[in-house]
Amino acid sequence: MGCGGTLALLRQNKCAIKVVYVTNSTGTDNLGADAPAVRRLEAKAALSVLGIDDLEFLDEPDGNFRNSTHFEKKIHSLLRQFDPDWLFLPSVLDYHRDHVSIGQAILSCWQRWGGAARAFIYEIWSPLPATLVVDIGSVIHLKKQAISKYALRLAHCDYLSASIGLASYRGLYLPKKERPNYAEAFVEAEKRVMWKGLLQAMLSLRFYLEGFLRG
Repeated sequence: MGCGGTLALLRQNKCAIKVVYVTNSTGTDNLGADAPAVRRLEAKAALSVLGIDDLEFLDEPDGNFRNSTHFEKKIHSLLRQFDPDWLFLPSVLDYHRDHVSIGQAILSCWQRWGGAARAFIYEIWSPLPATLVVDIGSVIHLKKQAISKYALRLAHCDYLSASIGLASYRGLYLPKKERPNYAEAFVEAEKRVMWKGLLQAMLSLRFYLEGFLRG
């Protein structure tokens, strides 16, 4: 739900949206053996709140994602079939290793794909050096409702407060209004100009932070 508010706004503007879930929780022992089936139901319920019913599950194992030729073929096939104008992907600065690896893999596929899609990297666990913010104040209630559908994860961590807190922080970038501001932040990767340099800089920062946190 890192970009859930933005997706809700796009649906309200009649945009066609396809959401792809890469991992399926099979590598997460503390969630139980039925976690993959439960997570599918939760994902469908969450996206329904946002007005989205086109979703696909790639069923990669959770917690230790590794890019592969097989995975890249899946992504290239999806890009050809859906031919998106915009592509949203998780941040390589994120503190979840799957998000980092998936973000890198999709950026690589996007670079080689011949389509004209613009790629936007979104925040989940950690802030980005944002180049774009989207005002989601009018749909923040939908973002909250959608996140609340992930009961399995929420039982272990208060993702709802963290996500809405990040949106509130990003709201500082917007002009002051009578109601509280909420926003989602992105970095746009430019295919023929700077995305490789951007990726390398972000990865270097992430490695530095990891080393610092390990002490």
